[in-house]
Amino acid sequence: TVAVWRVFEEHVATGQVRSLGISNCYDLAFLKALYDQATIKPSIVQNRFYAETGYDCGIRSFCKDNGLTYQSFWTLTANPHLLASAPIRDAAARLECTSAQVLFRYLQSIGVCPLTGTCDEAHMKEDLAVSGLELTDKETAEIAKLVDQFC
Repeated sequence: TVAVWRVFEEHVATGQVRSLGISNCYDLAFLKALYDQATIKPSIVQNRFYAETGYDCGIRSFCKDNGLTYQSFWTLTANPHLLASAPIRDAAARLECTSAQVLFRYLQSIGVCPLTGTCDEAHMKEDLAVSGLELTDKETAEIAKLVDQFC
């Protein structure tokens, strides 16, 4: 994999590629090794965000500590239990928005960049509107408990 990464780095050096990232990387030791050996560090880690991987707590922490963006995908589909949870439903009711918007806003607040795969224009507009939503400290803490229990 490092040999392949070196080829990618060559494309950055020639200006053909602006930045490098990795997807579907659920092994923190592997990510650390790649990061340590890379001349051009990955700028983004894009992973499926779900309970079965402990919501990538260690990987998200590594990203935060090293200035990498952590981008979640499959965020809504993999998390119906979060979307249906009382803290997210209650926040959505208070904010007059959807549970999906609350989850996306929560993720943004903890440094996760949620990737949306919608083709629906209304959903796209809802997704873009989340930055204007403000969760209370209590709501944020309650949602964090739901996620952190899998860490």
